[in-house]
Amino acid sequence: MNIIYNRIMNLIACHDYFEDGFDRFVSLYPTTRTEKLLRNGKMLFKKLPHGITILYRTLDDGITPFIELEKDQLFTFIIKAENKPGLLTVTNLDESSSKQFKTGNIVHFTNNPANASVSKNNPEIMSQKLIDSLRSPLFTYQFSISGNPSLVKMIVANSSGIPVPVGKDIAGTPLPETIKLSADGNNVFSQQIDLRSLPRGRYQITIKNEDETDILKDESIYVDEQLEKDNIVGIIELVYEMASGNLYDETEEYKLLFHKSDTFWKYYIVNKSGNIDFEINSLLIADAAIPNGLPYEINEFLRAYASIELTAKNTGETGNSVTLEYSGAGNFPAVNLSGKTLSGGANGVAARGILTIINKSVTGYSVFIDGTEFTEGTDFSNGATPAETAANLVEAINGNGSLPVAAVKLGYDILVNDFKTLVFNSTQTIPFYERPKLKIELRQSSDNEIVVSNLANPSPGGIKKTFAGRLESEVFVFI
Repeated sequence: MNIIYNRIMNLIACHDYFEDGFDRFVSLYPTTRTEKLLRNGKMLFKKLPHGITILYRTLDDGITPFIELEKDQLFTFIIKAENKPGLLTVTNLDESSSKQFKTGNIVHFTNNPANASVSKNNPEIMSQKLIDSLRSPLFTYQFSISGNPSLVKMIVANSSGIPVPVGKDIAGTPLPETIKLSADGNNVFSQQIDLRSLPRGRYQITIKNEDETDILKDESIYVDEQLEKDNIVGIIELVYEMASGNLYDETEEYKLLFHKSDTFWKYYIVNKSGNIDFEINSLLIADAAIPNGLPYEINEFLRAYASIELTAKNTGETGNSVTLEYSGAGNFPAVNLSGKTLSGGANGVAARGILTIINKSVTGYSVFIDGTEFTEGTDFSNGATPAETAANLVEAINGNGSLPVAAVKLGYDILVNDFKTLVFNSTQTIPFYERPKLKIELRQSSDNEIVVSNLANPSPGGIKKTFAGRLESEVFVFI
């Protein structure tokens, strides 16, 4: 008797961070329940060089299943990564700009049975969403709500959106599908959720106001006592439906696609040697690479900051008493001050202070110098660059003859360990990629002479900082 197997599906794991397009981080494994399903259906799970496959045992014709399962089936696989930190540093796991990946989240991939593909060259790309947390079937759900309402209502729904009871009472009667909750003295709500009698999988917890007119909180969970203990990256749910009839039809082809992350690149050019006089011959960063297709493009780098030096017109204690203050509009600052007053003044010495424009996108802010207000948009204008804004503010300050200070725009941006430093930002995000981006050149602006021919790329594993709502990767270059 011949033992013959036919393929149900192939699934490849891809990552566009790698030049060949194949993922190097993740491994895929069936869940315990899927292993049982495979055994019952005389199916085999096998690993491929870049993914997995499922085969089913057939009769001698090589097509008819030896044991035929119902056409409505769900195969679930877990995604693990031996180097999970490495995966997270180069991978964008955000669902959208409003739903970004954070600690405790897992990634959920699934297919659409109606879009099944049998083409290896054009596999179905599985859709990706974020699940907020993994939970055991029995847990206590605690939360607080902005505004501190005293009463809310909670609904738990399964993956089909159908509300389910959150447990049973002492008599074993299922609880209502909508639960009314009262806050405790600390404005915290708490409810035990018992889903042990229900299937493992995805659920949605929705918190509404007492009148059920507004959604106050919405959280997706995946319930599985075994997976809850594992440090997994995500879950794959492969759905087969009777209507599609794909289970034992032609071999389906699926693609799990991870996307590379990107950030704005920020270069700090630190004049440690002092060989270049920033006041006479400033620097620029130019992307001199030859366009060679994705993922890199020709990027533009502009000076990110601009500093103004304020010098007291009077020396000694009088000069030191000049006050400085910033009043910002919006969520992010536009100006950084070296102190609340000018400093360093003594007999015959004028006190000095530094004002740095650090965010040209903010408007409507005010700078106070010795109590006199300079408001952006009224007393000076926001330029296309921080340097233009600084020049406009210098003009406004020097144009006020009653001020006890004089202003001049500096040829450097900030001091790093007391070394004059220029700061450049890319105007677009740049992706992290297995092959480095070359020919980012540091040049002298006067004669275009190259100072550094290949500036280093930021490390994908380096610290990423969020400033003014955007993610930045920093590189310090000492010249």
